[in-house]
Amino acid sequence: MGQTTLEIGRAGEGLAQKYLLSLGFKILERNWRWRKCEIDIIAIHRDKIVFIEVKTRGRNRIEQGVDISHSQRKRIINAANSYLLKNRKIKLEPRFDLVRVRKTNGDWWVEHIRGAFEVV
Repeated sequence: MGQTTLEIGRAGEGLAQKYLLSLGFKILERNWRWRKCEIDIIAIHRDKIVFIEVKTRGRNRIEQGVDISHSQRKRIINAANSYLLKNRKIKLEPRFDLVRVRKTNGDWWVEHIRGAFEVV
């Protein structure tokens, strides 16, 4: 029996975290919730606080188009602002990244898009 969507998502987030740690990211939070929004990973990298959305796809599933919808971006930005208000000691510039994780023929692939979107 195959993995559930939840199991694939958790595996993808775990792989994304390992990948980010290997690049020198310091993980502050995983699955941080604010209202109805969840930020998958919050980390510090160099001189930035990075809010990271992880998108995991399994079974050779490839999707075209936007990975993070406009409404999802707004929710993530609002949640990030709330996080920064609650953690006023953090005086770093925010950045919003996307990590795509996919499973193809049993192998996992990680793609990291720094600055996937900006606050406008």
